[in-house]
Amino acid sequence: MLALVDSDILTYRIGFTTQDVDEGIMQARLRESVNLILSSTSATSYKMYLTADNDPTAFRRQVYPEYKAHRVAPRPKYYNEIRQYLVDQYDAEIVSGIEADDALGIHQTELLMQAQTSTIVSIDKDLKQIAGHHFNFVKSEATYVTAEEALLYFYTQLLTGDAADNIKGVWKCGPVKAAQILAGHYTEAAMFKAVREAYGNDEELLLNGRCLWIFKKPDDDWKLHYERLIGTN
Repeated sequence: MLALVDSDILTYRIGFTTQDVDEGIMQARLRESVNLILSSTSATSYKMYLTADNDPTAFRRQVYPEYKAHRVAPRPKYYNEIRQYLVDQYDAEIVSGIEADDALGIHQTELLMQAQTSTIVSIDKDLKQIAGHHFNFVKSEATYVTAEEALLYFYTQLLTGDAADNIKGVWKCGPVKAAQILAGHYTEAAMFKAVREAYGNDEELLLNGRCLWIFKKPDDDWKLHYERLIGTN
């Protein structure tokens, strides 16, 4: 089993629980967390991904400058030190242009297509868009997401939006209404048509889809999916 670790989340989880300790203790807690992740997932190998800081090539910021713009909370004390430790000790890869979420999605999807086993280690709900094994390292909870569930989750997000990322969905559409809109639609074309009708605004639909979509392969801009789906509806 290959553990694909969302190291952005790991950085903040460790960072905010080590504000009042020295750096050596922070490093010890980080190692302990990584070891626990590996043992809990029965991983024989791992790959860690970090999102580049202040990346001028960040795809979603280029598409939508207000993406995550409301996040102004201070970073944890050891933010930079934790990231550097993950790079130095665990060979964490810093990705540019895309986010760590996308790198995780691309890697797991590639392995799934090759009938190889991996698990995404994170607590980020957005990663439910990615089929395959998942492990919530805070709840110590393992789940499996089917391809159908992953697609349904994306279209549900399109309807409800994502306040955490400053993305608005359809006006006053929560999970219950989203489920009603998508009920009985089992193909991507049918889901797209139902969501498009709920939006009534193709420009907003395209913008939100491009920001919400987690990449499954390199250069996987949802605009390409949108153009294909427009042609089938």
